[in-house]
Amino acid sequence: MRGRRTLALVIVLVALCLLSVLIVVYLTQGDGGGTAAATPIPSDSSEAEGTPPPLIVTIPVDQLQLVEVVISMQTVPRGWQMTPSELAVEMRQASDVGTNVITDINEAIGLYARTDIFQGQTLTRDMLVGDPRTIGREDYGPSSLIPPGFEAMAIPMDRLSSVAYGLAAGDTIDIMFSMIFFELDEQFQTLLPNAAAFFLTNEEGDRTIIVVDPFGRFEVLDNGDTALLSPSSSPQPVPVSFIIQNAKVIQVGSWEPPGLPAQPTTTPDPSQVTPTPEGVEVTLTPTPRVPDVLVIALPPQQLLLLKYAIEHNADVDFALRGINDGQLYQVTNVDLVYLLERFGVAIPPDFNYITFGPLRINEDDTDSTAGTDGSSPGGE
Repeated sequence: MRGRRTLALVIVLVALCLLSVLIVVYLTQGDGGGTAAATPIPSDSSEAEGTPPPLIVTIPVDQLQLVEVVISMQTVPRGWQMTPSELAVEMRQASDVGTNVITDINEAIGLYARTDIFQGQTLTRDMLVGDPRTIGREDYGPSSLIPPGFEAMAIPMDRLSSVAYGLAAGDTIDIMFSMIFFELDEQFQTLLPNAAAFFLTNEEGDRTIIVVDPFGRFEVLDNGDTALLSPSSSPQPVPVSFIIQNAKVIQVGSWEPPGLPAQPTTTPDPSQVTPTPEGVEVTLTPTPRVPDVLVIALPPQQLLLLKYAIEHNADVDFALRGINDGQLYQVTNVDLVYLLERFGVAIPPDFNYITFGPLRINEDDTDSTAGTDGSSPGGE
């Protein structure tokens, strides 16, 4: 039994030695590149004729070299900005790596996904783009600029609300809007003040209807008489200003897909064209189209709030943020109470008298400098 074990051990050692010799031959007999080739060994004169010579396999050197390639560690949607948390490197044979494959992880950080990238996928240079607006303009339209968790909606704008047309796709803005609050009658759910109708009946039974609109209220005067006090003007509404922060500008103006066919032009009738005098050059300046719509992206709840404000005649303006300013600031809604508290405005008490007249008296205005009896202020 012991002899059998010794024989088996010798056989294993011999096999390992032969395998080591073959590996050394493979590594030392390469020709520095190219394709694998079988090289016959010249036959020995002592061998019998007709015996085939042994073959030595040559392995190209580039197949033994390994390079780093950048892969995505998770699935990201198009328009996603790549960060180190989504990227990793793997070792691949140099012969299997194309020239378009990204081999330096720093080349991918900060770029945007042109298409959906899946987990474990090898990144190539045509998958990423530096300017996210290029994705929207060339490939997928405005949807490629919408951040995850956001939705886009078109809203009206003009020269003043759009920061003098200084907005561009990819900008970050704050949306400021003011709404007007009116007082309602809780029972009728109508604007105050209400109207009142009085029915007066005389001794003969004739009835007269008197309508007071707006009604106001009854008060007892100092002499004991009852008076009806009515508002002298319409009730004053209460304006309140709000802000929505960190909205994304997706598109300024109407979206125009790339590659639209050229529109046919009408050939003018020569008889209807006024000839240009000789020596006079006519330069036609196209009229620029002023954008009147803005496509912005917000989280769904804030987008619904903005829709409600616009449909209820809110006054909307946009504030442009600086580059990479994504901070959320603590902002308080502004109304009359805020102004009084913020600037320390004291409400004056009720007075029985008030001054009323010009603040500055002209020197040549004799009427204003004269006394009430026609004499001068220093009069004799």
